[in-house]
Amino acid sequence: MYRFRKYLLALMLAPMLALPASAQTASRVSLQVSALGSVPFSGGLSAVNLGPGFEVQIRFNPSAFSIGGGFEISWHEIEDSERKVRLSGVFVEPRYVLDVGSETFAPYLAGRLAVSQTRFEISRFSNTATGFTANVGGGILFVLSPKVNLDVGASIGAKDLGSATVDSNPPTVFDLGSGANVILRVGLAFGLGG
Repeated sequence: MYRFRKYLLALMLAPMLALPASAQTASRVSLQVSALGSVPFSGGLSAVNLGPGFEVQIRFNPSAFSIGGGFEISWHEIEDSERKVRLSGVFVEPRYVLDVGSETFAPYLAGRLAVSQTRFEISRFSNTATGFTANVGGGILFVLSPKVNLDVGASIGAKDLGSATVDSNPPTVFDLGSGANVILRVGLAFGLGG
């Protein structure tokens, strides 16, 4: 009787835990490395140019729903100046893969919340402020092998730049305001373990 219950329970849970062949990597845990282009705009980011960057994340893939966490960074210049800006952050990203019946690709929807850092550099002077970023977006996963997917995605969101302190006497704190961004991403996801 115990064996029958165990098989019945496994049969009932299988549809909830099964991964569509095109969804995530076949592994429960994956490592994703992506090149990205970050396009800041609006508010305090309106003069910041598009910049290259990259991100690294670890994803837990129990089903069509997965959750990832990682680090992202991009480098930018400010229009008509020698000033440079570095945008970075640590993030958490829930993702839901839509089963479209394909064995080779699958679209997905995603959100991203990040604690982000903005670093400004002007000649030998630099300053850093910490804020928050919230993005929504999606993409397409292309199956290259059971352990490797190509991920092409994009997201758009709002960015709170936080406050920075200028070393003066007395020190001056100023609010950098907020802005928005678009992130374009191309990367590879590698399944880890079995």
